[in-house]
Amino acid sequence: MPIEKEKKSATVSRRELLRGLGLGTAALALPELSQTAHAADAAHADVVIVGAGFAGLMAARTLQRAGKKVVLLEARDRVGGRVKAGKIAERAVDVGGMWVGPTQTRLLETIKEYGLHLTPQFEKGKNIFEMGHKRYMAEGEGLGLDKETEAEYERVVRELTKLSDPIPLAAPWTIARAQEFDDMTVDEWFRATTKDKGLLEFFRAWTRAICTADAYQISLLYFLFYLKSGDNFEMLFGFENAAQAWTVKETMHRVAGKIAEELGDAVMVGAAVRAISQDTASVLVESDKRKWRADFAIVAMPLPLSARINYQPPLPPQRDILAQHMPMGSVIKYWVAYEKPWWREKGFNGMLQSDEAPSQFIAGDGTPEEGKPGLLVGFMEGHHAMNWTGKSMEERKKKVVERLVSFLGAEAANPIDYEDQDWPADPWSRGCYGASMTPGIMTTVGRVIREPYGRIHWAGSETSERWMGYIDGAIRSGDRAAAETLARYK
Repeated sequence: MPIEKEKKSATVSRRELLRGLGLGTAALALPELSQTAHAADAAHADVVIVGAGFAGLMAARTLQRAGKKVVLLEARDRVGGRVKAGKIAERAVDVGGMWVGPTQTRLLETIKEYGLHLTPQFEKGKNIFEMGHKRYMAEGEGLGLDKETEAEYERVVRELTKLSDPIPLAAPWTIARAQEFDDMTVDEWFRATTKDKGLLEFFRAWTRAICTADAYQISLLYFLFYLKSGDNFEMLFGFENAAQAWTVKETMHRVAGKIAEELGDAVMVGAAVRAISQDTASVLVESDKRKWRADFAIVAMPLPLSARINYQPPLPPQRDILAQHMPMGSVIKYWVAYEKPWWREKGFNGMLQSDEAPSQFIAGDGTPEEGKPGLLVGFMEGHHAMNWTGKSMEERKKKVVERLVSFLGAEAANPIDYEDQDWPADPWSRGCYGASMTPGIMTTVGRVIREPYGRIHWAGSETSERWMGYIDGAIRSGDRAAAETLARYK
């Protein structure tokens, strides 16, 4: 019996080993003296923030309003991160994040605070929905399915909601079936839940549309957390009273610009951060512009890119593992302009969805309030974006226009302008909308996603408990990281 007991205790699973590698703030042994505290050529700040997306902007704003001297370092020549301004047919548009929904309260508060305006997503008329090589039409955002298929669709959605509702957002890995769900892909769950081949393709397409990754790549546990983080399936998927309810008349990027204007000289663009070192007294942040010494640093970058900075002492193994197994989603966002929104005259609202390549959300009507030019906006997601990234814009335009013609007719063949944003090709994002966890990661190293590393705190939409992957989540993560940092001054 003693021998059996000894053998059992010596058997350590991979998951138990990874859990045992925990190295949070308290466990980190920082050097007493190093070049960090004695960098004579370094400028001084209370807190250095890396990355001027919404997470970094809001963290900087909170700290600055609290009386701290901050510097916000951004590698690009602009602020906004994965929210970016573009132009089509002489109109300013968002080629990154653009929508806001009713429960995204932090983003709504910020838009209101800066005096900007919301525009409802246009829905009047029929949409066209393609599934299993068949096309359906329905008013507004309806699917137009037959009664049997509709009932099966609703059953699968209820099952998803039933599983996601109990997920604790602060610690999803603590639920009773956490390991079972984490070991399973979303695609495996869909295949086990419905035998309807058309619906199966629809749910795969829908997963690509909201996660910009394929269902076979994503942990079911992570996916359930993602659904709960954004309320539920219906909220993420819908437009009216849902995540895509409104756009910002002045563009979402203008919201980022307003925050940057308030921060003033604290924002430094073209300042890619290459290294962060820390000791018991301070952090030293080395950028392309100059070095900065501060009490604390907040890294507000996409998780996979944050691991590319040279850290001294090196990052804990769990955080590096997490960065390797939480890759960025892949998406190419495109805009197509016409003289006017002629599809409205045909009784269509411009919403086109499909489970076929190269685009799930083929189009939505982004026409401005004055009624022209007519604008359609769509996305290539997941492996479809991987197939089209790096190709010329003209090649992508040709394919997109072909698809629009197949749905809306010959009038779609002659756009007056086209613009797209190839997010996987952006060296400072390497993807969009956000990063997703692969199977087996959330229950092993997932819990370190928000855990400070010595004097370094983490922000970014991927670290948010609420509206993870969305602009609202980025804002909330900046709020949290700033609050954590301020608490360390008390």
